[in-house]
Amino acid sequence: MTEKLLSEAMDATVEVRGPIHIDAGWAPTVRIEDIAAVESSLPPDLKRLSIKSIKVDVPLMPLFIADVQLRALVIEGLDVAIEIPEGGADEASINVAETVGDFVRSPFASDFVLRDAKVDYVNEENGFDLHYVFDEIASHPSDDGGVDVEGTGRFNDEPWRLEVDVDPPGEDEDRRKFVFAVNHAGLKVAFAGNYAFDTSFFGTESDAVDMTVTASAPQLNRSLAVYDIKGELDGSGALSGRLAGSLDELALSELALKLAFESGDAYEVTGDIADLMQGTGLALKLKGAFAKKQLPEGEARPIYDIGVTGFRGRIEGSRDSVLIRDFRVTTSAIRTKFRDIGPITAERLYKTDDGRLGLYDVVVLAGDPKRPSVRVAGTVKDIIGFKGVSLNGQIDFLTADLFDLAAEESAEALGHLFGDVTISDADGSLGIESLSATVTDSSLLELSVDLAIDDLPEANELTFATHLDIEKFKPLAAALGSEVEDVGRVKFDGTVARSDENIVMAGTMLVGQTTLEGSLTGALSEKRAPVLNGNIATELLHLSDLMKLASINAVFQENADDADADVIDYSEVWETLLVDLQVKVAAIAGGGGNASNIEGRMTYRAGVINLDPMNMTYLGGTASTNGNIDTKDNQNSFALKGSINNLRIGEVLQAMEVNYPVSGALNVTYDLSGAGNTKAQIPRTLSGSLTTSLRNGSIGTRLIDLTGMSLPGWLLSGAAGGSQSPLVCVVAPFSFKNGRGTTRGLVLETNNVQVVGVGTVDFRANTIDLHFKPQALRKQFIKTAQPFSIQGKLASAKVTLGGAPVAGAVVGTLASPLNLLSAITQPRAGTPGRVPCRVVHAKPQSGQATTTKPRRGGPLGLGILGGQRRR
Repeated sequence: MTEKLLSEAMDATVEVRGPIHIDAGWAPTVRIEDIAAVESSLPPDLKRLSIKSIKVDVPLMPLFIADVQLRALVIEGLDVAIEIPEGGADEASINVAETVGDFVRSPFASDFVLRDAKVDYVNEENGFDLHYVFDEIASHPSDDGGVDVEGTGRFNDEPWRLEVDVDPPGEDEDRRKFVFAVNHAGLKVAFAGNYAFDTSFFGTESDAVDMTVTASAPQLNRSLAVYDIKGELDGSGALSGRLAGSLDELALSELALKLAFESGDAYEVTGDIADLMQGTGLALKLKGAFAKKQLPEGEARPIYDIGVTGFRGRIEGSRDSVLIRDFRVTTSAIRTKFRDIGPITAERLYKTDDGRLGLYDVVVLAGDPKRPSVRVAGTVKDIIGFKGVSLNGQIDFLTADLFDLAAEESAEALGHLFGDVTISDADGSLGIESLSATVTDSSLLELSVDLAIDDLPEANELTFATHLDIEKFKPLAAALGSEVEDVGRVKFDGTVARSDENIVMAGTMLVGQTTLEGSLTGALSEKRAPVLNGNIATELLHLSDLMKLASINAVFQENADDADADVIDYSEVWETLLVDLQVKVAAIAGGGGNASNIEGRMTYRAGVINLDPMNMTYLGGTASTNGNIDTKDNQNSFALKGSINNLRIGEVLQAMEVNYPVSGALNVTYDLSGAGNTKAQIPRTLSGSLTTSLRNGSIGTRLIDLTGMSLPGWLLSGAAGGSQSPLVCVVAPFSFKNGRGTTRGLVLETNNVQVVGVGTVDFRANTIDLHFKPQALRKQFIKTAQPFSIQGKLASAKVTLGGAPVAGAVVGTLASPLNLLSAITQPRAGTPGRVPCRVVHAKPQSGQATTTKPRRGGPLGLGILGGQRRR
């Protein structure tokens, strides 16, 4: 009978080999010695089970009414050995809720002693070898009606101590407060809260707890060394959280795990787990920061240094299928964000003989679960140091995502980038060892990339090659929802080659009829500031291809995925790197026998582009610009200064294939600043000065000057039907402040008429307010001239007539809000010494505002430019 009861209690067939003692009295004591499991009945993984003795008190009074009650249980010399063979599975499972519930309800909960016990657990499958020694665990009633528990022992030869304090019952007898504390190898863990007994009629519910948990490990290396786990673990750790719910469905909330290492690295995990026992309902946030390696004094960081500086993300799913969401890795060069990584699974955790903790049979998926963009599998032999990594698999990216385009409706038309990838640290540093991928399922483009990295000290080489071929760019733009003129074929071939000493980047791009070649070469030495020197050159530039290149850039800007701009964030790329580019165009198509070229220098450092300067010579004219463009902020800012001299604008526009019927010698001076990333943003921020003049040219009947302002149709009535009207000159001086341009004397003159205008063009308000005073230069052309205004929105301005008709030269007050035309005199045709496009500022009449003093000289002899200073 005794053996049967013990076998049922221990869930294994046992035999009693020693005597059974019964001490008579009011509280008889039963002592059973030398209990051992029958080996043939043991499960395969349970190698040993024996007990030196079991002693229990049996109160006499309950026996008189046939009610057996046991108490004061003492177990001595428990010896258990569990071994999991290699290739086997640890299928042993313990129902924690049932075990804990049975114990706290048992008569031994407040009167129990376990002495001189040991449990050996050896798992050859995962490499763990654990040995538990219990010197003594004793539970006794306290004087106030509570329960005190104390215990001491060793785990893998490291002492541990246990203390439990259970308060006496309060107003609710089914709820007890407790504090549970363990101190082991410097690790301190404490649980404090309430234990609530299940009081349902059939006992179908589980007992519940509501408690806080805190833990601290001042020396992580000491705490993990108990498990013979090695790695770079010098540092400390702290944990806090709340455990609440039934024992069989315990929820962990308000988790905060923080690890800080002496190296300066820091990790943090926060969040909740819906079911801790089953490992489901993960809702955790990850955050990490890695200390930046300090360089010796006087050494600069090399340009290839893109070490990881941190990470953050979310963990969802379950322990069997971990999903990492919005995972973002921050490096010293780029910031990369992955929308989804997971599920991540691993068949087994393994500890090697040298104490390294690894994951075997790892499978990582990323992207859409139905069609993952990354699938790699392999091993991580050291998860603490993230070393011994060997992962192989495939990639399947949408081409639209690769180029960071918002093209959900047309994404499939752009195809997928398919290929193979190998990730490992076999050569000493973690990274992509090889990548080979192509786009094969799109009729709009061809794309291939090939990457190979060898970081072995004796080689340290990288090679990268890419090929892009868009046979017809217009259909690709249409697929993205953009309309462009015929661009034709676009091709790009590029390579990157890196050795231990230098890096060389080269590329060739074909746009229309122009082939551009570029190269960058830099030294990788840490002993001086890194510099990339190179050039962009072409033997023959077709100006029309510059417009095509601008169209290509505009299409990608229009379709950029602004909502996911963090995929590749270049705002922190190479802060200390200097890029020095020489721009050389040997000849410009259409230049004839005249010299034609473009040359200049462009530098880049810390997000600022400098033009130093850029010069162009074409058809006897020149253009020059210098200044800087600051790209550090979200909106680019610029400050540019330059000039255009005697450039034959008609031939230039024809070469650029721009349908704008104007010709003549163009002269421009400008000194402008502003900000913006698009053609719509830039005009709204302009400040500075701009003066444009044109002489000895012509203009179409519906286009008057290069500034894009229209005059009444009657002005050119003599050139109706689309023919050209000869222009003697046009002068348009403007001063800008915060997007508002003001002119105090715009002059246009043909052989028949001269028009003077004043007013504003406000790009910020999108309005125009210009007032004009015309003068007939030939009596037979227009006998009387009618003042007029152009006002309204820029896209829908209206022409209105105002004031009294005038004949000849006048100095009169016009009905103008600006009241400036009253001070401008237009000398009559035939006046001795008259110069085309020269007007005179007269002294203001009584009651009029003082105007700017006239000055002599300037382009075309215009005397009204004296007041064109930046305001």
